Amino acid sequence: MTAHDELAADQLTLAAFTALSPARQAELLHARRVRPALGEAARVLVMLGRPRTCIPGLLAYTLALGQVGGELTPGTVWGAVLAFLVGFSGNLHNVYTDVAEDSRNLPGRVFLLYRLGLPTLRGVLVALNVLMAGSALCYGIDFFLFVVIGLIGLHQYSFRPLRMKARPVLGLYVFAQAVVGPFLIGWFAVPPGPRWPDAQIWSVLLFLLAWFVAKGLFKNVPDYYGDREAGLRTSATFFPSWGSAALAASAATVASYLCYPLLALTGAVPMRSLLAMLWVPVVLVQCVRLVRAGDGPHGNEVLRVDMVLSSAFLATVLVLTFPTITSAAAVLLSAIILVTSDMTNMDSRRAVDAELPERPRTPQRLFDRVARYYDTLNSLLSLGQDRRWRAFTAHALRLPPGACVLDLATGTGSLAVSLARRRTDMRVVGCDLNSAMLAVGRRRIHRLGLAGRVRLLRADAAALPLAGQSFDAVCVAFAIDDMADRSLVAAEIRRVLRPGGQLAVLELAVPEQPFLRRFYKGLLTIMAALGRARRFDAYRHLRVEILGYRGANAVRSLLVDSGFRAYRRHALTGGIAVLHVAECPGEAACR
Repeated sequence: MTAHDELAADQLTLAAFTALSPARQAELLHARRVRPALGEAARVLVMLGRPRTCIPGLLAYTLALGQVGGELTPGTVWGAVLAFLVGFSGNLHNVYTDVAEDSRNLPGRVFLLYRLGLPTLRGVLVALNVLMAGSALCYGIDFFLFVVIGLIGLHQYSFRPLRMKARPVLGLYVFAQAVVGPFLIGWFAVPPGPRWPDAQIWSVLLFLLAWFVAKGLFKNVPDYYGDREAGLRTSATFFPSWGSAALAASAATVASYLCYPLLALTGAVPMRSLLAMLWVPVVLVQCVRLVRAGDGPHGNEVLRVDMVLSSAFLATVLVLTFPTITSAAAVLLSAIILVTSDMTNMDSRRAVDAELPERPRTPQRLFDRVARYYDTLNSLLSLGQDRRWRAFTAHALRLPPGACVLDLATGTGSLAVSLARRRTDMRVVGCDLNSAMLAVGRRRIHRLGLAGRVRLLRADAAALPLAGQSFDAVCVAFAIDDMADRSLVAAEIRRVLRPGGQLAVLELAVPEQPFLRRFYKGLLTIMAALGRARRFDAYRHLRVEILGYRGANAVRSLLVDSGFRAYRRHALTGGIAVLHVAECPGEAACR
């Protein structure tokens, strides 16, 4: 990278950076050598270390101190720092190694790393490891060896050759050390030092292990689509869909909380600590929210609340089990960290970090140029499958006799014709902004003798000249990302739909199956090269638009956020296209 390129890269905004492809983000990240100012570096490090996620470890450490009767001394205070750094350092290790996944799940986090620089983060990781291992010597050689083994596990959770996070079962076990490790630090740091835990300690350890294994299952779900696209095998991507992964994580989460009463029944904790189970109904609500989230941004919002809930549960257990000054101080410190992190936005799994840029919109002048060849272009790009997709869309709609259907962004009317051919009693209205495309569509409709049942209008999808509640279904094919304001268009669709009416959105995508994905991307590259040779930029633009696709969850988010219900989707031809179907929820919502 030249000095000029470095300067240009240094001026990249968050929006410009996240609009780059994952490969380009990684390229810029590894080429960057500029070191940030000390203040910015410290701020970014705190955001990447995510202090709010280190609270359960701090509370688990204090719980162990209560078990051994530890008091507030310089040694126990530094032990709390070590317990906190377990999670903090683990988060930084993940940031360093997870660029491929984060560029798809959390591009905002990759931008923070880009601002910090890999060399800076590498130096901080080395310094943290040296600090933790060196200070452990103050507690004795046995404790030092315990900490070194823990640091090796923390390193190999993220780094190769073991990279245990990519091994679903082993990865969950190591992830759970985020609370088990701090608990053991509290148990071992107080004289007489490292020793074999008794039955009571084993009971608490096993509960913390099961509880945080479930947290690991829960935490991996919001990263489902990005991890799957990056080829990372996690406890979430082991399942065939977001829904099944979320259901499994929810079941494990509820089961882990329900194990807590066993500790009271066996005498490991006092019976009064069962009051912490009052958090379980809130846990159930969180599980339902995760299943319904369906995409990264919404899933991360669930995780944000879940961390508060996890901390509140463990803080309640701590205070009820050991009502001491030490426990109160730990809970107060945890609350300060949590509130300060949220108020100052010092985190790197925020909604803005998971937001993905829209795909580039097709300019209208391009439609003017390709109108005559548009259907041929679609057939080439879809490998001849576009007719089957339109037929599938027409059959996927459950329509009453004499139904009236709106085909939004109808283009040359291909989908409108497929709908009209399905049933002779159906009436179809097609709307589009482009006059050249509509002219081709009108000629086709007259040639097929469908002029009496298919009507084409030039209209803006965001301001339809149509009466409210006048259509049984609305279809949008290969156009939703070309809308200037998709939310406004979704609201307009709801206005014209009758209660219970259906919305079908057909979109080109990138196949999930690795071989098919490579083949399809190769085909798009060939198309773009041919387009460049013949100065026909439609192929090149569509290649950029398709490869900018970030997953079907983006369309789902639009529909769910706009108030549609009963969402479902169908992957067509191995995922080259995806059909999204949802319903208008009812009279009040559709007016």
